[in-house]
Amino acid sequence: MDVLSRVRDNWFKLAASTLLIFAATCSGSAEDKLTGGPTPSPPGAAAHFLELKDGDTVPTKVTVRFGLREMRVAPAGLDRPNSGHHHLLIDTDLPPLNKPIPNDFNHLHFSAGQTEAQVTLKPGPHTLQLLVGDKDHIPHSPPVMSPRIRVIASDATAASPQVAAASVKKRRHAQARSRNYHSSAAYRKYSRSHSY
Repeated sequence: MDVLSRVRDNWFKLAASTLLIFAATCSGSAEDKLTGGPTPSPPGAAAHFLELKDGDTVPTKVTVRFGLREMRVAPAGLDRPNSGHHHLLIDTDLPPLNKPIPNDFNHLHFSAGQTEAQVTLKPGPHTLQLLVGDKDHIPHSPPVMSPRIRVIASDATAASPQVAAASVKKRRHAQARSRNYHSSAAYRKYSRSHSY
């Protein structure tokens, strides 16, 4: 066997080993991210922010409104199908998805079923993410969460008239969407089959 053949064989072995290790690492982390606790979530369930978008500038004291699709909001401790309550993650990564969500300054619990909260942020950049927990504060399987967004908290106390008008317009649009859904045939059908 000549030197060139040995180099080529070693290169192929190295490349194959690297690909196997990479595939094993990726498949394990993807599986961990998709698996939560013992409570199943319905297909298409998702949490989202109302009126807040990635890159928004917000006051340091901001009202954050939570949205939820294909599920209902229920207080912690109540075992109801296809329901859960919100947790707001501030400046932190996702916690382990098969254990109770921590309760601290970075993991705010809304155990009474609240769908909005006034949050005080220090001036500067922040990340926000919603994660829905079951009756025991454990994420569903698959987890129901929003994309992580970045906001910038500003000390500016007075918003310009254009910003204030845009905020009112966004709120009215979100309220109209909510009214349209709650008056839809799909919602009435869901409500009858899932009455609490």
